[in-house]
Amino acid sequence: MVDEKLTVVQVVPELDEGGVEGETLDLAIYLARNGYRSVVISGGGRLVPQLEKNGCIHVLWPHIGEKSLRCLQYVAKLRKYLLEERVDILHLRSRLPAWIGYLAWTLVPENQKPSFITTFHGFYSVNSYSRIMTKGEKVVAVSETIKQHIIDNYKINEERISLIHGGFDVRDFSPEVVSSERIRHLRQKWLPEHDGTPVIVLPGRLTQWKGQDLLIESLARIKDQNFIGLLIGGTEENPSFTRKLLEQIKCLGLQSKILLVGHCTDMPAALLLADVVVSASSTQPEAFGKVAIEAMAMGKPVIATAHGGSLETVLPGKTGWLVPPLDSAAMALAITEALDNLKFARELGSQGRKWVNERFTAKVMCEKTLALYHEVHNARQKKRRLETLTVMQLLPELNSGGVERGTMEMGRYLVRNGHKSIVVSGGGMLVRQLEQDGSLHFQRNIGSKSPVALLHIWPLRRLIKKYRVSVLHLRSRMPAWIGYVAWLSLPKKERPLLMTTFHGFYSGNAYSAIMTRGDGVIAVSDSIKKHIFEEYRRKYNVRLIFRGVDAEYFDPALVAKERVEALRDAWRIERNKPVLMLPGRLTRLKGQEFFLQSLLHVKHTAFQAVLVGDTKDNPGYTSELNEFIEKNQLIGKVQLVGHCNDMPAAFILADIVLSTSSLEPEAFGRTTVEAMAMGKPVIATAHGGSLETVVPGKNGWLVQPSDPKALAAAIDEALALDAEQLRKFGENGRHRVLKNFTALAMCEQTLAFYYELIRARDAVSAGN
Repeated sequence: MVDEKLTVVQVVPELDEGGVEGETLDLAIYLARNGYRSVVISGGGRLVPQLEKNGCIHVLWPHIGEKSLRCLQYVAKLRKYLLEERVDILHLRSRLPAWIGYLAWTLVPENQKPSFITTFHGFYSVNSYSRIMTKGEKVVAVSETIKQHIIDNYKINEERISLIHGGFDVRDFSPEVVSSERIRHLRQKWLPEHDGTPVIVLPGRLTQWKGQDLLIESLARIKDQNFIGLLIGGTEENPSFTRKLLEQIKCLGLQSKILLVGHCTDMPAALLLADVVVSASSTQPEAFGKVAIEAMAMGKPVIATAHGGSLETVLPGKTGWLVPPLDSAAMALAITEALDNLKFARELGSQGRKWVNERFTAKVMCEKTLALYHEVHNARQKKRRLETLTVMQLLPELNSGGVERGTMEMGRYLVRNGHKSIVVSGGGMLVRQLEQDGSLHFQRNIGSKSPVALLHIWPLRRLIKKYRVSVLHLRSRMPAWIGYVAWLSLPKKERPLLMTTFHGFYSGNAYSAIMTRGDGVIAVSDSIKKHIFEEYRRKYNVRLIFRGVDAEYFDPALVAKERVEALRDAWRIERNKPVLMLPGRLTRLKGQEFFLQSLLHVKHTAFQAVLVGDTKDNPGYTSELNEFIEKNQLIGKVQLVGHCNDMPAAFILADIVLSTSSLEPEAFGRTTVEAMAMGKPVIATAHGGSLETVVPGKNGWLVQPSDPKALAAAIDEALALDAEQLRKFGENGRHRVLKNFTALAMCEQTLAFYYELIRARDAVSAGN
């Protein structure tokens, strides 16, 4: 597939000397040479003619980097430019222009927004002003050190950060391309009387943090040695610091040994004059240290301060020296070592050249940046074509339960199919698995039925905006209220699709009616769909989507014998006695006491019963069950085994699985379907979703709710069957699940419903 030729706009304060400007120039020229429309917006500078000569477009906006109110004029101007020029990529490289760019970008309609990139070129002070550099859809870090700085101080998702080292242009920074005439010209200009004297060069802006004063102090310690020091950088940009350096040189008696030579337009030739190149930044580390790699590219040994990007570019003893920051004595010692053995220093320079040509060329930097551009642009294009969605699901918690499992499965499916999945809940034992599956999780106590829960509305609104959520899926009543109010507070054009799922037979009142407010409503069974109409009169955009089970997880062929035996030992299950299993939360709704009552009427005596569910979740009810077991001499026949984190293995242990909810019907009956998927016959109460999953005489039995004798009769009938007959029931059940009730089918149908509703909504908007 041929990559689309994009229109790329980079924004910087100015185009004078410096690492930011150099990388902007290198990338802009690379883009233009490869057929892209390459634009740089800046306040101007000496690099503009070179930019334009190489086929790039320069847009001059004076004061765009000036910290004054007049720079705000460019917000509306940039918005207009982005729209009129149909810009594909907006790349912001400095904080004030980044604020202008970000504000302009937010004002562009969502379907016309360019992709948005920011680059961290430095260790910006950590505050709300600098945080703008984290707003990019992708954030480029110019070194590993900068990447860690971003992670430590701004807590953004590491996946949004791309490490792309700076680079040098091999066409300029290569000794072979520099003529002897260019070198002779600079030597005559700067060193007419110092031919043959070892030369120490420090290139860079004359600023405190570049460390020119530290180098001067270091050279003062060894001023009796034979050398000449050149400080290369514009002397007019920071006149007060220039005066300070001149005074320091004079005070230390170094006028004949250190020269401020001003700005240089031919740095490759300047570096070839050097015997040693110094990068002395001390008060603040170099984010990357382009001077060091350019010097190594020209075959020169480097002495650099041991912090920031220099730790990634300079190899002590192989390409140069690293010295502690602000340590003039250590720097003087390193310079002395270099001057005393210039042959060794030249060897380090040769190794340095090979090192940087392998890793730090502008071509590599540009290729990686262009690949990033296409990645974010393609992702945005997919989203515009509704190929990619960002889905946020809300529920009270992530512990055991059908709602939770459905949420987990949907999240996993979305991620596997290239979508973004976000879940907001009160937390729980399933969070770790959710995150391992690729979803983002935000812990918020949105299931609390107290006024405090309302405090989550505004933070949730911020999350929806920050992640540009496409679909907000509400799965429980209290979280639905929080989500709905947050959704309602957004401007209409920014509201995601609102979805709700009826996971239960909610009582027909105003509180429960929130579950009907979605643009689309999912009913997990036909019984629930009828309930929605009868109780709430909602009929439009209500879709029956059966819950499903993960057929890859609940597959008897995939359960190792060791897993089954581990549970058998833990629960002390006898081998030659049929196992009746009732899985589910220990609550009255699940009917465990009804099951225990039925056992008193079962005629077969050779059985063992297992209740699987967290005994700590509802301690009062657990105590009641234990008292019933003890009072009715069921000890030895019935045991509460607690929570199980390997239900496929648990189902293998069972001969018959029961679902005995009686006070309230199961909306779907996920446990029943999981048991069927594992090839087990089931006995369920004949109401709710069980009427749609269990086929009497084929894969199980249906009994009237709250009728212990009827349940006992079904158990006796099941226990009377031989192993082959039970196997046939189980086989029928698994076949029915694979045909009708898989998680994959549930997820596919849910995603299709999302798309259907989004397209319908967009069609209405287009018509208006």
